[in-house]
Amino acid sequence: MARVVIYLLEPEMNALHQLARQEYRPVKSQAALIIRNELKRLGLIDEQLAGREKQPGLSPEPNDREATC
Repeated sequence: MARVVIYLLEPEMNALHQLARQEYRPVKSQAALIIRNELKRLGLIDEQLAGREKQPGLSPEPNDREATC
């Protein structure tokens, strides 16, 4: 997993903390979710692959069930 440093103004950081508390998530997870959702909305990442890396050469599960969160 890659690491990114994001500089936020105090009002933005306060809003992120508030949203994370409302959603019962750690602040870092909330920021990652916001970024991931925006990238999906813009069509820059595949909806199904968001949040997990595709590993080449692996075949799909025999029963094709996907884990959901």
